[in-house]
Amino acid sequence: MFELVNIQEYVQKMAVIIATVLDMEVLIGDTHLKILGDSHLQPKSKDYFGKNSISARALKEKKVIIIEERKTETATCKNCSKKENCDICSMIVLPIMKGEILIGSVAIYASTEEDKKKLIHKRKFFIDFITKMSDLLISKLEENHENLELKVFYKRLALLIEYIDFALIGLDENHNIINCNSKFRKMFGFGDREIKNLNEIFDYIDEDDFYSLVNRTVFEEKQVIFRINGKQVSIIVTCDPIIADGIYKGSLIYFKKTEELYKQINKVSSNVSDFKFDQIIGSSDVIKKIKEDAHTFAKSSSTILIQGESGTGKELFARAIHSESNVSKGPFIAVNCAAIPDNLLESELFGYEEGAFTGSVKGGKIGKFELANGGTLFLDEVGEMPIHLQSKLLRAIQERKIQRIGSNRDVPVKIRIIAATNKNLSKMVKTGEFREDLYYRLNVIPLFIPALRDRREDIPVFLDYFLNTYNKALNKNIKGFDNNVKELMYNYSWPGNIRELQNTVEYAVNIVKGNFISIKDLPPREFSYEEEPTETEYGLIRPLKEVEALYIDRALKKYGDTLEGKENAAKALGISRATLYRKIQEKKKD
Repeated sequence: MFELVNIQEYVQKMAVIIATVLDMEVLIGDTHLKILGDSHLQPKSKDYFGKNSISARALKEKKVIIIEERKTETATCKNCSKKENCDICSMIVLPIMKGEILIGSVAIYASTEEDKKKLIHKRKFFIDFITKMSDLLISKLEENHENLELKVFYKRLALLIEYIDFALIGLDENHNIINCNSKFRKMFGFGDREIKNLNEIFDYIDEDDFYSLVNRTVFEEKQVIFRINGKQVSIIVTCDPIIADGIYKGSLIYFKKTEELYKQINKVSSNVSDFKFDQIIGSSDVIKKIKEDAHTFAKSSSTILIQGESGTGKELFARAIHSESNVSKGPFIAVNCAAIPDNLLESELFGYEEGAFTGSVKGGKIGKFELANGGTLFLDEVGEMPIHLQSKLLRAIQERKIQRIGSNRDVPVKIRIIAATNKNLSKMVKTGEFREDLYYRLNVIPLFIPALRDRREDIPVFLDYFLNTYNKALNKNIKGFDNNVKELMYNYSWPGNIRELQNTVEYAVNIVKGNFISIKDLPPREFSYEEEPTETEYGLIRPLKEVEALYIDRALKKYGDTLEGKENAAKALGISRATLYRKIQEKKKD
């Protein structure tokens, strides 16, 4: 680490300086006994001290060695093979040390009687002076080491900047570019030419406030439009200032193409769909036909409207369509229009700029349309979208462009639209609740998913599938369902469709005590009976009054207990509203 050889030129100069000041001969060596500094400039014999030399002894003992008479006072000299040709008659050797670390040695020697007398007479002065010169050598070593460490640091930093997966430049306090990686050069087409001035980048920028962004002393991020190769490119620019002792010393500027950033966000999110049609459960003819049609529609880029009651699996079909589409490698972004409050839905879909409204987050927000770029946007429960947003949705679907709230700049989006609803949109168009032009724009390819009661052949399949699922999830080993339970399940209308059936099986697996699920293990809110049904050779037989009450309850659950709900329930049951009211009153008396 601290090697004199790293400053050999300086060591040689120091040897000459010491010799000039003291008017004595000087040799400076390292811990390997190599001579690095010689006041004669050319060593008289060889470039190394001997292993039995006085310098070797001084290093070994870590102390100053003074030899007043070489030929009489030291065994080292007596045993030296060069003693006959050596003209040194006395010498002083000092180890160079940094704390307890040996660095090398400085030796001054006398070759004449006159120099010998001077060395002995002024030895205290000579030792003090050489000690100070040794301190200078150590200081130079430390400086050299710090410079080396700094070079290594900058080399590591340059490598780190180069291997960061986005474009980056480093600025000093005067906004001079002191570093940039190859990704930045490639993004802006600078090639290998040197870039020093930030103004060179301004030629690529449409917006006026880029300079104010990089001049900030706080972390800042903004979407900026650049002109690159004649095209407008949206880039997220992030400025991270470097502050030392409260003083601005420069900043790091990161550039990430908006499209690439969205791809990375979606790659690590759960929005990427990998759901296939063969994962959709059902073997009935009707569901097979729908799966075949959906598979055909998937290859198209046209908008699809999936209709069906809640719980029929509309989102599963949407995910399967995406997975089989030409944009399957892109994101699948789902938005439930019914689950988001009206005042937040617009910003959720289209995003907003910073400061667009009170409570907006710093830096703005990316909307679902932009996040879905290159993939599929699934608008679930689209019938719940407020009328004032429908025109903006229509424009986005028609032009494939959106504007963030608080911005007048169009952002192009390349997406596949799939919408879903459990409402009758054509009826809503007639009542003015849904825009007619939006309805036709969404309903380019209609896909209707039937209710579970209209595909009863699939009910046994679902029962086995969910039983197996919850056996594993709950660490159970339930063998199956009683026969009367299977028949009850088959004949039940399932107003909540597959979701209700799934919840029913999960409840039963949790509560069952034996090996088979019986009627008493079913949720009481849907299957509440005072006594077990009668088993006959014709199957389950229930009292007519009980069956009538059951179907009245189901109709009211489906249509609601309001005046309009009761009217619709009566129509579904095939009776008049007055008859329905009478039977409800009779049920209450019972």
